Amino acid sequence: MSRWWRTNTCERATQWISLDLDGELSQLEQAALARHLLGCARCQAVSAEVSSFTHMLREAPLIEFERKAAYASPVRTRARRVRRAGFSLAFAGFTAAAVFGGFVLSGPNPGSGSALVFQSLEQQQRFADVEVRRLEPAVFVVGAQGRCIDSCAL
Repeated sequence: MSRWWRTNTCERATQWISLDLDGELSQLEQAALARHLLGCARCQAVSAEVSSFTHMLREAPLIEFERKAAYASPVRTRARRVRRAGFSLAFAGFTAAAVFGGFVLSGPNPGSGSALVFQSLEQQQRFADVEVRRLEPAVFVVGAQGRCIDSCAL
């Protein structure tokens, strides 16, 4: 019985009819259902139809099948899932190795034509010094008399 307080009385009675057939209603709910069925013809018809169908199903003999029903074994299903997961992981590992190998094998090439390929450490240091002077603003040191003493880049 989910959210019975938000349903109208006929919807609640329909739920109670089903529960009553299974013997799951309290005495208070049975009394409320009986009181509702006395005044509602539509719910009386629903109750009669559902109860007759339920009694017919419960009294019907069991049907024997000619052959056994096939079903998927949980062990086979689990083995199939494990096998698929193993293949997926192996494929993901192979793909990751191929991508990583592509990056490693296509590493920096001295003849690649890049603007930042240096021939020596000294050339790299000179480039860094020039860029620092170009990008950093000049700082002026002012002496005691208010004259500029030095200008340098940080």
